[in-house]
Amino acid sequence: MGGAFSFSKNASANLREVDDTYNTAIGGFVGGRTMPAVVGYGALFSIILSAYEYTGGSLFGSKKDPVGDEFERKEQLRRNKRRPIQETIDELGEGRGIYGPGYEERRRERIKQAYGIDVGTKEA
Repeated sequence: MGGAFSFSKNASANLREVDDTYNTAIGGFVGGRTMPAVVGYGALFSIILSAYEYTGGSLFGSKKDPVGDEFERKEQLRRNKRRPIQETIDELGEGRGIYGPGYEERRRERIKQAYGIDVGTKEA
């Protein structure tokens, strides 16, 4: 019963391309085992689970924005949390894919001092 509910809920969300309360209602309706149970239990489960989903998955009210797009919300968080590159370099140091301005010149100088090898410039 749980597998049928979960599959139906996720399949309807994928096919409709919307994550809302109707997906839970569809999943609850399909969650029964036999045909009378599908109709009877399905109606009961769809009402109960839709009400639970409508309240935000909580008995104390909604916590998520039903209108806002999740992608836009995450992009907004990334823009607000983005740190300047110099702050990142100061904290982590250069390397591991994080290179500050003038890194190639400093690298050539370190190699020349440590090993005595003159490294040429990188050509694009």
